[in-house]
Amino acid sequence: MTMGNGSVLDKLQTGERARLIPVGSDRQKESRAISALLAVFRLIPAYANLMLDEVGAPTNKRAKLSAWTEITFKVLGKKPSELPRPDGLLAVQSGKKEWAALVEAKVKNEEISAAQIERYLDLAREVGANAVITISNQFALLPSHHPVRVNKQKTRSVSLYHFSWLALQSNAQVLSDSDTLEDEEQALVLKELIRFLEHDNSGVKPYDRMGPAWKDLCATVQQGAPLRKGDEKLQEAVADWHQLCRYLALKLSSRLAKPVSVCVRRKHANDPAKRLEHDIGRLVKDQLLADEFDIPNAAGNVNLSADIMRRTINLSMRLEPPKDKQRPTAAINWLTRQLNPDIAKGVLIRCTWPRRTPDTIQPLETALEDPKSLIPDGMNDLPAGLEVMRVVDLAGRFRGARTLVEDIEKAFPAFYRDIGQHLRAWTPPPPKYRKSRKPVSEEEERLAEREAELADQADKTNDTKVPDSFVRTPHVRPPQE
Repeated sequence: MTMGNGSVLDKLQTGERARLIPVGSDRQKESRAISALLAVFRLIPAYANLMLDEVGAPTNKRAKLSAWTEITFKVLGKKPSELPRPDGLLAVQSGKKEWAALVEAKVKNEEISAAQIERYLDLAREVGANAVITISNQFALLPSHHPVRVNKQKTRSVSLYHFSWLALQSNAQVLSDSDTLEDEEQALVLKELIRFLEHDNSGVKPYDRMGPAWKDLCATVQQGAPLRKGDEKLQEAVADWHQLCRYLALKLSSRLAKPVSVCVRRKHANDPAKRLEHDIGRLVKDQLLADEFDIPNAAGNVNLSADIMRRTINLSMRLEPPKDKQRPTAAINWLTRQLNPDIAKGVLIRCTWPRRTPDTIQPLETALEDPKSLIPDGMNDLPAGLEVMRVVDLAGRFRGARTLVEDIEKAFPAFYRDIGQHLRAWTPPPPKYRKSRKPVSEEEERLAEREAELADQADKTNDTKVPDSFVRTPHVRPPQE
């Protein structure tokens, strides 16, 4: 949209520049939080761009951002008292064009209602804003996946986005730890924002419980009653699971200083309703909720599932077996030697095999002592896949809306700390330089095969040995959760 008469800023009736140190009473936590946040957006373009790039705002070098709080608008034919009053306004000017978004924030347990959002969408359309951004302690997989359902007609001309406070805090932490901010004052301001958002008085809170539909879902499944796809409580429980997984990803992002994300299919990323429908269908069929997490540079995705019938939490990582091994025992040893024997209790190794051979599963202790225990009789092929798993039996705590979240919040990062960060994906070795390009004789081929057999027998001899790395160097774990 062009500036001038069409500018959203021209329609402002009242407004204050967003202040880094706002003045307000303790009862005005929302106003203080949104003022500090928008002021940091204005002062640190790298942080603003990190967030606003996800909502379609211009983030080029020419873009200039202004941020306002306590705003009211002039709308022809309406009194200011008749219009809703959003908490803030973001305006980005790039050349002769302007992008603007109304901002509404909630803190603590407060949630913005669909009716309130729709009023802001109507106001945005009337003043010419491009979007409405809501911020609360609710979680969304992507900013475009709003946790509140609104009338789709309202979002035809105005986009609707959502950030959780934890997403804002986590991205600030990742940027701060990346050491990409060369300006010392900007780095200091960003750390102060993180400190503010981490404080209990900020109104930012963790995801600490599932909704009331969770207990009903558990009771229905464990009593053997059928689940119905159209049940609203089923939809609520799956939506709660989605929020929990997003929360786990953000928490781990803060600890790793790297962006951890929930994996989502492309068609689900473009339509959150399809993702909800897909996961409801899986829940009805398998009594299971599951998601995968993408961690930068990890050997594989971390899989998390909640088995409602068995009342267990299952965590796993799947790796492709090495292609340079001759025997299945060597492939199994390649995996188990990457794991610290001290964490063996409760850890399982699963092997999948070619053709229709059933999977095999053994405790890590057994696999370390006898890798042959994982190999089916008569099997000489390498495994098709290797998986490290940890199953946590929650028993009665599984049904608790709060205790489930508490236990998953401990188990998820612990799995990555104990297992995930130590695993390395197999990569092919570089080709060896040959002194001569002459064809290899049959005798040389036989000698090479014999050398490979002797090397494989050496692997076999060491099957039951504790890796030297664990003997010589004590295992040092990161700080406990």
